Amino acid sequence: MKNKLVAVTLIAALICVVVVNSIACTSEPTIEYDLTIDSTEGGEVTTPGEGTFTYDEGLNVTLVATPDDGYQFVEWTGDVSTIADVEDASTTIIMNDDYAISANFALGTLITGVPDTNQPPTQTLQTTVLITNYCAPMAMVNILGYWDAVMGHSNAENLTAFQQPPNLNTVAEYLGYFMDTNNFGSPVRINPGLPGTFDVDIAPGTVEFVRWDAANLFLTPPPVLPAGKLGYDWTVTPDYGVGLDFYTDEIDAGRPLVTCFNYWNPICKGINFTDPESEEVIYVFEWGDQVPGSYPPNPEEYWSDDVGHAVTGVGYILGWDPDGSGELPEDDYIIVHDNWATTPGNVAIPWANWKSNHAADPGPDE
Repeated sequence: MKNKLVAVTLIAALICVVVVNSIACTSEPTIEYDLTIDSTEGGEVTTPGEGTFTYDEGLNVTLVATPDDGYQFVEWTGDVSTIADVEDASTTIIMNDDYAISANFALGTLITGVPDTNQPPTQTLQTTVLITNYCAPMAMVNILGYWDAVMGHSNAENLTAFQQPPNLNTVAEYLGYFMDTNNFGSPVRINPGLPGTFDVDIAPGTVEFVRWDAANLFLTPPPVLPAGKLGYDWTVTPDYGVGLDFYTDEIDAGRPLVTCFNYWNPICKGINFTDPESEEVIYVFEWGDQVPGSYPPNPEEYWSDDVGHAVTGVGYILGWDPDGSGELPEDDYIIVHDNWATTPGNVAIPWANWKSNHAADPGPDE
């Protein structure tokens, strides 16, 4: 009787082993997917690296993109539907399929599409006796034109495009009147006969020009209100004490601004870079010695305690060694549109000889 029980037990155990093995043999195999990673110029993916990697389905893979000096991470592109944050250089991706992704880098921070208007202005107004020293109106009109003609901002429509065809050099001439450039303009400003524009007149002059319309004639100035010119309320904030932090905050907010220097004597280093994100070319300059004024073929400009040189700030690169050899010291560079035809569109120059910033905020875009 006992032998029969043992036999039955052994048979039952054998059946269990067979059943278990059968179940194990018919279970679904682990699914794996490929993750292919690359990057643009200006950095690399350091975790997990670049190339093709294979992972189990559902695995949460860590991604880390590391920019080179002078560059910054912009975003992940490609098959990004399961990436936690495409704008974070350190993030994760869940492997639910085969994916190909790319890390995108940019050379510093740059606002693209800002006009680069060069002196001189047109000479269409009777009050415009001198057409030199128009750097401040030229620097600011780039910003007005950017929000109106480029961005189509609802609080800037027909601010500069009231002429057909639009001409920012003529708009700068009107703007120079409100800033009392060369002491030929608005009686509200005070410019005691000096060439150029006092930096204290840049913000209030801009505010008045922007608001200028049929209901706001401001003492009915000599220029006749152009047909179609519309007026808006903007905030224009001057900065005489913060400096670079104020500048970078405005650029980070997507707002180009006017920056003034005590003098302007840029020297081209013969180095240029193409920004991999915007494909704009950035030219590297350094500061020359202070000079009492500029000389042909540049506009005639004189530097004083109250009148410097104004440019349009469009970007920055912090802690940058542009030639990589140490010949140029590592420094904080700003990227500007100068208003001399002899300089290229994007001038990168170290932050030095700063005088003031003037930020223009058109307000919310409805």
